[in-house]
Amino acid sequence: MTWDDFRDNLRATLRELSDRCLLIVAAPGKQGYVQFSATEAELTAEAAGPVFTAGPAAHGADEPVMLAAGWTAPTPSGPNWSAALALPALSAEYAALADRCVVALRDVYLLPGPEALSYQAWREPAFQPAGVTWSAERIDALDPGENPLPLPSLGLPPAP
Repeated sequence: MTWDDFRDNLRATLRELSDRCLLIVAAPGKQGYVQFSATEAELTAEAAGPVFTAGPAAHGADEPVMLAAGWTAPTPSGPNWSAALALPALSAEYAALADRCVVALRDVYLLPGPEALSYQAWREPAFQPAGVTWSAERIDALDPGENPLPLPSLGLPPAP
């Protein structure tokens, strides 16, 4: 798989993420990762901040590259690079987010190719809101979630 193939697969996969879905795409060790969290209203993305990586990225050497790609810089309260899409999003917005992720993985974390990557994905269970009383039938009908959540469109192996 090439980086272009990965970018296209990631773009398609991000469109599939629904409320309460989480996805982590990572290389082994401290080489870097991108992670995503979906709600009904927003898809948030994070790329490993300097405290979570090794090599040049750990020293902030690639800050101009990440900023130019459209990432928001880490802060003391949010140590990862971040980006968000309001949902529903345009195809071009998903494509731009996938491009940002390729820049982080390829150009900042210096991964040689997508073959070094694997993923973890799951959908959190739905829950009864606090202070609300539901019937037993309605509680039984809550989505139990799914872990692991298979994402074959990503074209990566699940993490071991």
